[in-house]
Amino acid sequence: MPALFYIDIPALIRQKGAKVAQTIVIGRITADLEMKTSANGNPYVRFDLVENIGSKENSRPQYFQICAWSDDAKRIVKARAKKGSLIWVSGSLELETFTKRDGITTDKRLKILLDNWGFIPVGASKEHPRSAEQPSPETPAPMKAPEIDGDREPLPV
Repeated sequence: MPALFYIDIPALIRQKGAKVAQTIVIGRITADLEMKTSANGNPYVRFDLVENIGSKENSRPQYFQICAWSDDAKRIVKARAKKGSLIWVSGSLELETFTKRDGITTDKRLKILLDNWGFIPVGASKEHPRSAEQPSPETPAPMKAPEIDGDREPLPV
């Protein structure tokens, strides 16, 4: 049975401030992360996350550029997220126009300004009770969905 995780979106919005285009994406990191420093001296990390859209023969990749700043950037690098790690991210979605390497052509990409993230559990081997994909103790653990018995308790609205 796949592992379930729960994100309390109203609490997330209250915590980070109301933002119009919030999104949650589950995907794999496409390259190892590299911490950088902005011109203002702020640490940041920028990486691509790929998710598969569709199924079987209609499956195609969709890429998002993820930007994390300050403590969020430090936390994701310290947790050893790397190429191939399966993670979820939430944040503000932006459609960004950029100039391609040829210096002439422009294109657009989806960019997510990271608010929160976590590893997706992928199952542990019998020899090792914890998977390599599991978060380190400093990584915020995904919230669990409350159990609801529909016969005895009203369902959430």
